[in-house]
Amino acid sequence: MVDLLSLLFILLPLTFIVFVFYCLHRRRVVIGRLVDQGLNYVRVMRILLTHIQQHRGLTTGFLNGNHEAKADIQALQNKIRKEVVEVSNLGAWVQTNEKWKSILDHWSRLSSHYASGEAMNNLKQHNQLIANLLYFIEDIADAHHLDSKAPAASAHQWRSLLFIAESIGQARALGTGVVAKGECSSVLRIQLNHLRNKIASHTGEHLSPQTCAEIEQLLRCIEKDVVIDQPTISPKEYFQLATRSLERVMEQFDQYIEGLRYQGR
Repeated sequence: MVDLLSLLFILLPLTFIVFVFYCLHRRRVVIGRLVDQGLNYVRVMRILLTHIQQHRGLTTGFLNGNHEAKADIQALQNKIRKEVVEVSNLGAWVQTNEKWKSILDHWSRLSSHYASGEAMNNLKQHNQLIANLLYFIEDIADAHHLDSKAPAASAHQWRSLLFIAESIGQARALGTGVVAKGECSSVLRIQLNHLRNKIASHTGEHLSPQTCAEIEQLLRCIEKDVVIDQPTISPKEYFQLATRSLERVMEQFDQYIEGLRYQGR
């Protein structure tokens, strides 16, 4: 009897320890799967975000007189249509999400009626849609524990990169509209200078020297060729210049997100 009690005193703590380790391992596996799913969502959402940002710039130029952009807009809308389906097919979490349904509804109305709208309202509607996309990406990150894979000091890094990219995207859209119209009003000059200052204040924050150089070239262009009475750059040239800066930032975002897949494994 004494030996049996002694054995129980040994086995019970060991069983408890094994159970705790099993639960911790199980939790790690579950969170790992959630993280992988979340990273897949973010990867596709990032592409969709980039293309809707491009749509904002091209349609703003179109509504200000750059009718050559029409074919590019149509091609872009075809890409976005496929990407929306891809996002929706990733899983039930997205399919049943009310924010995602609202984004789809907004995009459907905006893409169908932009050509008959007014330039500034088109820009405003795109800005609102993109803000909701960014909030949705935040929700994906929270629901799928993406920050659990990142060091505490750099958990905000990917958010900062998206913030910088969106500021560049807004400057691309506003500037494309200005140069397409061939004049820069005092209101647009104030808005573009505000964006230029906002972008400049974040240059160097989490950014590579090559990315900073691209952004500085864009900021000089805005100052010298856009926020003047009669802009001296074509819509296509300005759009491409701004796009190079934005793509540089997004490349760093992609690298950071992909790095999360391998952290803690």
